[in-house]
Amino acid sequence: MPTDLSGPEPKAPEGGPRPERRRSDRILAPLRIRVIGNDANGVSFSEDTVTVSVNQQGARISLTHSLLTDDVILILNKQNNLEEEFRVVGAFQQVMGERREWGVEALNPENSIWGIEFAPAADELQPKAIIECAACKWAVESSMSSIEYDVLLATGLISRHCDRCKETTRWKPSDQVALPEMIKAARVAPPSNERRKARRIRLVMRVRVRNSWGQLDIAQTRDVSKLGVCFFSAKVFNVGDEVSIVLPFAFNQVPVETKGRIIWSELSQSGRYFGVQYVK
Repeated sequence: MPTDLSGPEPKAPEGGPRPERRRSDRILAPLRIRVIGNDANGVSFSEDTVTVSVNQQGARISLTHSLLTDDVILILNKQNNLEEEFRVVGAFQQVMGERREWGVEALNPENSIWGIEFAPAADELQPKAIIECAACKWAVESSMSSIEYDVLLATGLISRHCDRCKETTRWKPSDQVALPEMIKAARVAPPSNERRKARRIRLVMRVRVRNSWGQLDIAQTRDVSKLGVCFFSAKVFNVGDEVSIVLPFAFNQVPVETKGRIIWSELSQSGRYFGVQYVK
């Protein structure tokens, strides 16, 4: 949830904002900003608000004005008076009244509008999804920024330039092409009686899985949703096992674990697929 805008404004550190080093690609940070642009009806506006989270490539922001995907807006960081142009990637959920959260991507991320020094994310931490152009059906496996990943998971659509269409189009998760070699030969469908309550997207990245008995594996996801994840492993896990998942996982990061329970498994030629439902 965004910061309550009716309360006191967040204060910068004494002496003004100063750069911080973070190991994470995304930082939850209510920074005071001013957004200038055109709303969904083409009417210009200026709104003082806050960020929900930021990273080197963009931000998640809270607005009462509605935006159009792929429009360019101007954001002023009120703590350091730096401004930058951002492209609207897409909308998230409505949070209260007319207020909604939006994902935006910096056109010039090297300008460091947030006053924060971000450690570059390792290649293996970049989410990769198989997506296709909704216009021409061209499918690619592509790395995404965390902003694009969040929007794709929330809405099922992101906007990108299509080399075949020669213009910016909408992209969605694709079922057309095979996954990387590690799990391509073993691909199976989840149980037919599984009831899906959230949009699931095909997303391949490394995760660390650990059960309560100490069984541990660096596995690979097949797809993810807000409610759970499907991963492939050569190790033995059992239906009903409570597991802790670090997603994405890297050896040089402090683990942040998500609790889940294995609710189904399917045998393949080189291991098993496991379906995990997150638990609170």
